[in-house]
Amino acid sequence: MRLAIKDIFRFVIFWLTMAFALVASCESNKGEIPSSFKLDPAQNSTGNVMRVLWTVSEYKIGFGGEWGENEARSLLLKPLDKRSSSITFNGQTCQGISFKSEIVDAEKYLSERYQTTPHMLGIPEETIQVIKTNCQLPGFSEYIRLKDRRLIIWIKGVFFFFEPTVNK
Repeated sequence: MRLAIKDIFRFVIFWLTMAFALVASCESNKGEIPSSFKLDPAQNSTGNVMRVLWTVSEYKIGFGGEWGENEARSLLLKPLDKRSSSITFNGQTCQGISFKSEIVDAEKYLSERYQTTPHMLGIPEETIQVIKTNCQLPGFSEYIRLKDRRLIIWIKGVFFFFEPTVNK
């Protein structure tokens, strides 16, 4: 019995420590845009620029979407190449792009803009980064970047999720 009480005590202390660590890490970032939201490419210690490329990894058809399963599935695994002033996707390129981003309330933005919810899209965040551009490629005049670095674009009622990969 004494051993069981010690184990329970250790278990409770462990989880309390984890909870305090999580709260402390959240508090230290208040008022700052997290580094995972930054648009600039990262540089490694040698000064070489590492590029991030994305690939369509999944899609979710929104309410009343113009596209169905066949059209949405046709974009799976398509690559996206986003540079500091260009976007290339599905054989088309925009050049001379300017990017403007803002952090918004996910629930309000998705409800007003796309008549959906973060829950429907599987987005756990309360806030998301919305990036607006002057690119006229479908889905890229305004798109979403999540804290886990995934991108979401909307084309014809379908939300396409892009997974990042680093290319040196």
